[in-house]
Amino acid sequence: MASMPTSRLYRPCKANRCPKTALQARSGHSSTADQAGFALVAVIWSLGLITLLATAVIVGARYRTKMTSSLVSVTSATTAAESAINLAIMTALTATPAQTVKFPLRCRMPGGEQLTLTLEQEAGKVDLNTATPAVLARLFTALTFDQSMGTRIAARIVEFRDPGNNRPKDLGPRGSDQKTGNSENAGFTTIMQLDQIDGISPRLFRTALRFVTVRSGRPEPVAEAALPALRKALGLDQASVGADHGAPVNGSVTIRADVSTPDGVRFIREALVSFSEDGRPYLIREWRHGNIDPGAHALTQREAGLADEGCFRIGGAVGS
Repeated sequence: MASMPTSRLYRPCKANRCPKTALQARSGHSSTADQAGFALVAVIWSLGLITLLATAVIVGARYRTKMTSSLVSVTSATTAAESAINLAIMTALTATPAQTVKFPLRCRMPGGEQLTLTLEQEAGKVDLNTATPAVLARLFTALTFDQSMGTRIAARIVEFRDPGNNRPKDLGPRGSDQKTGNSENAGFTTIMQLDQIDGISPRLFRTALRFVTVRSGRPEPVAEAALPALRKALGLDQASVGADHGAPVNGSVTIRADVSTPDGVRFIREALVSFSEDGRPYLIREWRHGNIDPGAHALTQREAGLADEGCFRIGGAVGS
């Protein structure tokens, strides 16, 4: 058998054309490309995580700043409202006929807060302890727009204030004067107990607070001292004094301070104050948070223009 030529068995590689060498070169290039791609993905993910963390830190810082600013504004408004109530008390005690300040009073507090200060005489409100059932029924009928509901609420108020004459005494805890916290004295000690009456919803409770009292002692409110809405609801004599009136020197009043801060925070503070009672010039009987009517505004543009005068400048003029 003839042997094959040696030249056919051995062919040297020429100019890097050896198949094995080319395969090795291609394999190394592919491995390098995979490593570069993985590194690029890792970098992109790292940048994304860093961006998310930075965004979270910035949002958190802004939220904390906003919360801190809101708390500062609420604290400022609360302080301004309580200062305004003290101003109203001072004005009522020191005013003379020639220096009477008319209420509602609109002015600017030292911190820039806009203030509306009003005095509501308790004699012009419906007394929960002494009002007749008919007056109570007319009030709550007007507030609920339902005569049967108004009549039922009036009956429950009468039952609450005088449980001995309106229900058996053997009804257990509900038959006793547990709501008032004193078994010997029946009746309302504060208007905040109105929410314990069956049928009084939270919304009705907030609305009714402006029109009721426990300090009048009258069977029906005095028309001249009542708010216009109450006079209309009860059908009282519409002939009354104007909206602006001076500070009383005796009796009980609710002083209402409506404060708006420059950054839009609004806060209402109320104080029930009795003048010239029990041998004292005045006595703060109760502090309350006033309800903000969602449909109301703090001050119109015209009123804001009239509120440029400093509140303590007015008080200083009265007290001088």
